[in-house]
Amino acid sequence: MIFNMIKLLNIVSWIGTISSIIGAFIVASKLFFLGYCFFIIGSLSWLLVGYYRKDKSLIVLNGTFFLANILGLFNSF
Repeated sequence: MIFNMIKLLNIVSWIGTISSIIGAFIVASKLFFLGYCFFIIGSLSWLLVGYYRKDKSLIVLNGTFFLANILGLFNSF
């Protein structure tokens, strides 16, 4: 059971990393709405990882990123 959770967290962290990288390139290409959607997936993934690892700094960082991405998404309309 513990091994499965570790494996799942590893997958979720890679989803967060890859979606954040994709989001960065999409925003740099001026496709803001889509880019912020990818950023939101990334920050939520890392929030989940931080929560299960009880890593407060990761939670604060990605919670802040999540709020900034929601603001960016809202402003992209």
